[in-house]
Amino acid sequence: MTIPTIHKLDPAFTTVEKLGGKAEVADALGLDKSTLSRWCQPRPMGTGGVIPQRYWPKLLWMARMKRVPISVQELAAIEA
Repeated sequence: MTIPTIHKLDPAFTTVEKLGGKAEVADALGLDKSTLSRWCQPRPMGTGGVIPQRYWPKLLWMARMKRVPISVQELAAIEA
């Protein structure tokens, strides 16, 4: 049974989905899936879509390995 995704705040939601979903990203980062869920939740229960900067290098590395276009600007939610 699949549990529906109810919180989809960006950039966290889109980044996690591009990199293979919560289970894959959580495993690669050594985190629980619930941590990634909190990244996609509104404040104060979540981060409001913000991915903590300490995970950016690993996420960018994952993106390069998977040939998925993700930039620092996307992680920081900076529009060009």
